[in-house]
Amino acid sequence: MENYTQDTEQNGIAALSGESHSPEGERSSPPQAAAAPESPNGESRWRLIEITSSERDEVAAHLDEGLLEKAARTELPFKSSEFFNEAEVAEGLLPEPVRAAYTELRWGLCDCVVVRGLPHDETVKDMPGQPSRDGHAPARGHGLVAAAVRRLGHEYSYAKEKGGALVHDIFPTKSGAAKQSNESWQVDLSLHTENAFHPLRPDFVVLYCVRAPSVPPATHLSLLLEILPNLTDEEMSVLREERFTIDVVDSFLTGGEQDATLPLKVLDGASRMPLVRWHQSVKGTDDPSRHAAGVFSEEAIAAAQPVRLQPGDLLAFANDRALHGRDKFDATLDGSDRWLLRSYVRRDLSQLMPFLAPSQPNAIRLDLAARAVA
Repeated sequence: MENYTQDTEQNGIAALSGESHSPEGERSSPPQAAAAPESPNGESRWRLIEITSSERDEVAAHLDEGLLEKAARTELPFKSSEFFNEAEVAEGLLPEPVRAAYTELRWGLCDCVVVRGLPHDETVKDMPGQPSRDGHAPARGHGLVAAAVRRLGHEYSYAKEKGGALVHDIFPTKSGAAKQSNESWQVDLSLHTENAFHPLRPDFVVLYCVRAPSVPPATHLSLLLEILPNLTDEEMSVLREERFTIDVVDSFLTGGEQDATLPLKVLDGASRMPLVRWHQSVKGTDDPSRHAAGVFSEEAIAAAQPVRLQPGDLLAFANDRALHGRDKFDATLDGSDRWLLRSYVRRDLSQLMPFLAPSQPNAIRLDLAARAVA
């Protein structure tokens, strides 16, 4: 794997040195150290960029004296498309190797980009995302997320998720402690693709680490092209058929339902570069599909590689070619816990246009049959 030559528990990718920790529990037979996922033409699907101290200082200066100074002077909210517009044209926010890696990700030449050592904010002991505490928002983090998003496409959101915010504060909560959600911390977050049940899903997900505990939990990434060689042709054929169901997240139910499931094909797209939708709630509807789902889940766990995000790290991945999950971790809920910024990206917003409202021009409003709703 390009740039992954050390025992990488220190820099975050541990599977190459023999570790393959599962977010869903240990396998009975630990897999051997994995080779880097490759595309059909033999090229690595990972990109890791370590930012030098001089590059970090240069990016910090461009952020503080350019984008963030203008945002403060014009009172531009960080979580607005206007701020993303400014970040797109700002000079010097992302070093050239980072920009080149995001171009490869956008073109489908790789599936995951890990950038380590970017500038970060000194955070106070405070809970993120509270309206009364905007003065404590991680300005540098927002600037870097916006710059990364616009290298990949366009930001968008869901009206029913986190109030339609274009950037999500991800942190542990008491109510979400044991749920399969981004607010959990007492349980492992199982491998999944983002909003797999939804008719319009992110092409890319961007995560920036604002704050991390002394021993950061591992975010696990399992690339589809590392999973598929371990499946039979028959299993892959079944996964391409609509013989599965997936549960709908509660917040997306629009008709007052107690729960809902939707039909699903796990795999789709071209045979050499397929696309995936996955969640722990995926179930087969007959014996062959249940078998195929079980094998896929096992092989996804075996292929998962950990990335331990530290403050200033930026992670971006293709949502239809990579599954992600996270280890459980300790939380105090006193305002000092792990904190990420997250944003969803689409290459092209044209499919979203029928479902956007003037009051939130980047937030999708539609039911699960892809019909516009108020």
